[in-house]
Amino acid sequence: MASDQTSAILVARFLKANHYTGTLQAFLKEANLPEKAADTNSGDWTLEKLIEEKVQFDTSLKFERNDNEASQGWSKPAPSVASEPELHINANVLCVAASSDSKSLSISTANNTCSSVSCRTPYPTLIDQCFKADSPILSTTVYDGGHSTASTTMSGKLMIHKRETGQLLAERRDHSKWVVHVAAWTPPRHDDNYVLIATAGWDQRVHIYDLGSQHSDENGAPSLPPPAHSIALPSNPESMVFVINPDTGKLYLVVSRRDSSFLHYYRIETGEHTSPDEISVTPAGRQNLAPHSNAWVAFTPSALALHPSDPTLLAIATSHLPHLKVILVRLLFPDTPSTQGFIDAPPPQTQAAMARADLALQDREDAAITLQVSTQAPQTPYSTPQIAWRPDGSGVWVNGDDGVIRGVEAKTGKVVALLRAHEAASKVRTLWAGLVDDREILISGGFDRKCFIWEVAKEGSEAAS
Repeated sequence: MASDQTSAILVARFLKANHYTGTLQAFLKEANLPEKAADTNSGDWTLEKLIEEKVQFDTSLKFERNDNEASQGWSKPAPSVASEPELHINANVLCVAASSDSKSLSISTANNTCSSVSCRTPYPTLIDQCFKADSPILSTTVYDGGHSTASTTMSGKLMIHKRETGQLLAERRDHSKWVVHVAAWTPPRHDDNYVLIATAGWDQRVHIYDLGSQHSDENGAPSLPPPAHSIALPSNPESMVFVINPDTGKLYLVVSRRDSSFLHYYRIETGEHTSPDEISVTPAGRQNLAPHSNAWVAFTPSALALHPSDPTLLAIATSHLPHLKVILVRLLFPDTPSTQGFIDAPPPQTQAAMARADLALQDREDAAITLQVSTQAPQTPYSTPQIAWRPDGSGVWVNGDDGVIRGVEAKTGKVVALLRAHEAASKVRTLWAGLVDDREILISGGFDRKCFIWEVAKEGSEAAS
């Protein structure tokens, strides 16, 4: 506010605008203000305008949520010191992946290669260009206790590699366009040799592969059978996550897709419910992330990340412009007694009953959103939002197109950490966070052709945030 916009001048303008002439003269004399102090020109502040701005600000705050009960605050110390691996990178970094069971991390770049780097300082290169694909690798996930990786490419391929050597074990091309995300699930019982892999492609399809023990060669290496099930979508899928309902033990694949503010649930049945070579996948329902919005499409849930210890809490990075927004939401599983009927409730008999049922559904979906905040991380329609939980669940990391990685506290939604090592104004394309050798690390890669491994600062060293 300009220096002449004092509270006394605002009061004088209010008195003149409302024709309190006597009160105005007395006020000007007592406040030692000239007569022209009460004049109002175009664009000047008034009490009415100030109140209107305050009302708009309070209204905007209603759209932000703070989870002040369930989540803990941002734990310290947190990763803040960046180190570059010894690997020579000469192309944009598209994907990084690691696992708590593995001692190495994978780095894929735009020149169609994927390399393996040790997770131990000074991060030496284990295998330079451990495998080369026919097109850039867009997504990688580690499974089988860190021994195997599943990777997807821009050409539509799914590839299975042996992590230690980079040996190609199997590959298939069932998508006709980019495969932007791959997810793997193994049963909680480690003695069960069973893996499900889901791929999301921009041909508007999600394929689910069953890598059971029956799909192996004579040496026990996995083979890739045709998709056990394919899901056709009306728009391109963006992200997905396997999750088990803790109340019923049922397995779901939760999918987000372009131009839809819903989470789509698909029930997956395996084992005793199906034959050994088949799985059953059925649509189970959907959950609206903008239940009270009157916009046709409010946003796209671009990236999903399940809480490391709470299977009912999902972190979402959205496509909001011009800044990335984070949503923390409780999953409303269709088979949970407390949420039964929010999908396939009996149809109401009257119009009033239909309105009440719709309102009850919206209130239930709205109550499931525990946090919704803007991170001020800039992005464009061409950005690829990414989100990763800290291992203790105290917060999440998000990327941005300004070269900065932001740490968001799960309890308050505040941006409590800014990590700067990538070039300014460059895109941070990929993130991974987790524990390796009981050390919390964060891995980032970007379009500045750099990859950084962030660790907790040691005593006496300077933090990078």
